[in-house]
Amino acid sequence: MTNQSPAVYPALLFDADGTLLDFDRSEYRALTRVFQRHGYPFNDEIFQKYRAINSRAWARYEKGEIEKPIIHSTRFQQLFDEAGITGDGAGFNREYLEALSEEPWTMPGALELCQKLSKHRTLAIASNGVSFVQRRRLKDSGLLPCFSKLFISEEIGVMKPHAGFFDHVLAAFPQLPPQKLLIIGDSPTSDIAGGSRAGLGTCWVNFRHKPLPPGIPQPLYEVDSLEALGPLLLEAPAAACK
Repeated sequence: MTNQSPAVYPALLFDADGTLLDFDRSEYRALTRVFQRHGYPFNDEIFQKYRAINSRAWARYEKGEIEKPIIHSTRFQQLFDEAGITGDGAGFNREYLEALSEEPWTMPGALELCQKLSKHRTLAIASNGVSFVQRRRLKDSGLLPCFSKLFISEEIGVMKPHAGFFDHVLAAFPQLPPQKLLIIGDSPTSDIAGGSRAGLGTCWVNFRHKPLPPGIPQPLYEVDSLEALGPLLLEAPAAACK
């Protein structure tokens, strides 16, 4: 941890899913709806199979081993094969993403926090995700007006933690050095490691009190709730930088 006050950061970059948006709830509800629409069986075992397949695929993507379209075209087909379901995995994926975009659930206190912070800081979203899904959920959740900039990996063409994502972010704040931006997120690999390598300040939102994975730089700050972020980030005024 650092003794430097986070109030020195005029611009705050928030991860979306798992930090402000309740992705777990949105994901489960969206999957339930689409499985039921097709009459396919859906239970906790199938859900956990999907999450394992999906997590492995995105981990490979972060390492540069596969492209994102491969994930979207194969993850449900692999699940169907393992679960004995006959169906069109790629088509199911398209329906799932549409259903996901209609689930704008937020983490407790997220809207209130962002509304308060936006009066004193410049807020931006830094999200790995599909553009129309993220933009719709941010809008329908009420969070969107709090943010002056949206950085979404599909629109940029590269995901966190890769340098290209953060290069794009930094180019949008030419008047600020990297150390004057603070990225706040729940992912040690994409938010903390990626932000640290880019020279940004980092704040880990560790809701589940997990240990930091090996090889991940120590975040400058760590909180276990959004409620704790308000006092931390508003210790002193800072000029907004829109």
